Amino acid sequence: MSEQVLFGKVTKAGTITLPKKLRTKYHINVGDLVRYADTNKGIEIVPVELTSIPPGIKEIWDEADRKNISLKEIVEKVRKVRSKVYNEEYET
Repeated sequence: MSEQVLFGKVTKAGTITLPKKLRTKYHINVGDLVRYADTNKGIEIVPVELTSIPPGIKEIWDEADRKNISLKEIVEKVRKVRSKVYNEEYET
């Protein structure tokens, strides 16, 4: 497998645009979540499968997108429902 080198620029806000070629190859769409892993080789960005996100938490994120809710409000809401969602997802 040959390695292709692509470049991007970090903005003042710390955001990075993934090149379209990579978004297409890895099926990353607007609104998708990615996981960042700090590895010995650098930062690894991996698409997160929606099935690994508990439905209750996904609903909060979707609602936040629709209503333009702030990150602070999202965090507060997640804290309130976290144990309920966890118990439902993992049947504890």
